[in-house]
Amino acid sequence: MKLLPKQIWKEEFTYYSDKSVEGLKTDIQQLFDKTNGWNFSVNLTGEFTSEFEFKMTPKWQFAIIKSFEREVSYLNGQIHSDELKRTLVTFTVRPNSILLIFFFLFPMFGIFELTTENIKVDIEDSKIVGLVFIFIVPALMLVFGHFAKQGIKNRFIQTFDLKPIE
Repeated sequence: MKLLPKQIWKEEFTYYSDKSVEGLKTDIQQLFDKTNGWNFSVNLTGEFTSEFEFKMTPKWQFAIIKSFEREVSYLNGQIHSDELKRTLVTFTVRPNSILLIFFFLFPMFGIFELTTENIKVDIEDSKIVGLVFIFIVPALMLVFGHFAKQGIKNRFIQTFDLKPIE
């Protein structure tokens, strides 16, 4: 998927923690238990999908998306240890899939608007609408996707004090 901009596609990261695998798992579970109620201290919530795999989403977000996916961004992770006995966290982050759909759908609408002859509508208005849908809306999708992914990634790293692998 090298053709898609990374702002609207899934990215994978690997970080390590100074805690043990079980200690980090316990901390993550405590966060999930704490954020299932009305506690908004950390803007992350989620659940374990298997013993050492989990998924997270923001508890509250700056946009409401009403599609088949309701959250603005998603984080899926796995806790394991490496040959150096470090606790590794491998996770992927991605924005809502609707951003990818809009990234391709709106430019097609803009091209359609530019190529059709509008007899009853001013041609200058058609050019403006077409160019907005070809350039401005996809740029907004990229910006929105970037901030959605960076927000959940940075919040996760800071909450659990993760360090990049060098």
